[in-house]
Amino acid sequence: MRLRARLAKTTAGLLTSLTLAAGLSGCVTVHGEEAVVPAATDEEARAALDRYVEISNEAKRVYDAEQNRTIESGGLGAIDFAGISARAEVSPEGDEDFDPLAVSDTRFHIPQQAGWPKFFVADTATNQGRNRWLMFFTRSGIDEDWRVSYLSSMPAADLPRFAEDEDGHLEDIPVGADDEGLVLPPAELSSAYSVYLQSGEGPFAEGPYTSETRAARDAVNNDPASLTEFRDEPAEDAEYAPLAMRTVDGDAFVMFTSLHDQRQTVAEGEEIEVNELTAALMEGEARTSLTLDMVAIQAALVPAGEGRIQLLTQMKDAVAITGE
Repeated sequence: MRLRARLAKTTAGLLTSLTLAAGLSGCVTVHGEEAVVPAATDEEARAALDRYVEISNEAKRVYDAEQNRTIESGGLGAIDFAGISARAEVSPEGDEDFDPLAVSDTRFHIPQQAGWPKFFVADTATNQGRNRWLMFFTRSGIDEDWRVSYLSSMPAADLPRFAEDEDGHLEDIPVGADDEGLVLPPAELSSAYSVYLQSGEGPFAEGPYTSETRAARDAVNNDPASLTEFRDEPAEDAEYAPLAMRTVDGDAFVMFTSLHDQRQTVAEGEEIEVNELTAALMEGEARTSLTLDMVAIQAALVPAGEGRIQLLTQMKDAVAITGE
């Protein structure tokens, strides 16, 4: 029997790939004053999107992971850096069939915020499928370039309707806030999701990234020739900070990151089949076991008051692989 291990990516509708000490909207002193201002102008947001598209096409065409780092960060950056690096190892000549990204019909959702970091959202159509992309641009200082830290793809009919303040700006939710009337504070989502995957306990609705994930994990261990162990951890580093914004219904739309390891061990005489992309990232040799260290980014709808949290989309992929 040959047991297959592969570099896996799961998304909902996507065809490609912490807790903060202070909230994203917390006030800080800027030149001696506290100032609440739009995170970007429409012109700055458009320039950031244009820059992303241009550099993304350059980097992904030739599999330049370092160049891609200049436009992506956080969980998305970690996933794409590993994936591009693996493909560069397998195909150093680049992608001969590359289909460059193009965007159209873009709408920007820009909050008013004080201090750093700041973010805004680009809701755009692309030539990569029928779904619209929600691209979350972030930066931590005036001298930094905007980079995309989260990406979610979904049908236009399923897009959240974001609430706006009296000035027409996106109403963001401070991630460090104690009580925003939500079932769960955004800063606690990563930890709660990790607990849920291990125990089945937590305020999460059934679906492909919750109950079905747990069922799939149980099913994979029905083969006596192989045992797969799963470990789930919250993403607590600042680079993986969640982003939260209010919907018109008073709920919260939250992008958050989580960390997942899975270790496959095979019985004596069995073989782990490793594909070329997995081999490109792997350290060691997969004689009896293979461990995938994965990063996942999720879009969640967190209800106000009572109810269960829905995970709407997920992108998950290996960022490091170890064979033993």
